[in-house]
Amino acid sequence: MKCLDCGTEMEHGTAECIGAGLESWYEFTSETEKAKKGIAGFLTRQTITIPSALAEYPAWHCPRCRKVLMWVDSKE
Repeated sequence: MKCLDCGTEMEHGTAECIGAGLESWYEFTSETEKAKKGIAGFLTRQTITIPSALAEYPAWHCPRCRKVLMWVDSKE
């Protein structure tokens, strides 16, 4: 897989969550949702929950720009 930033071939491997708390998670919010202002931004902002469980996920690492791309299922 090519890096989305620099185009270099990425290394394939796994990313593993180690030592995460029982109630921890990540959320994804799109740029469109972040742009909502005022009450609409506060009350209607949509996010996608990404679990942070003790599991391994497929991942790719770019050795040039040092970014990691993970492939994780969301809860939605």
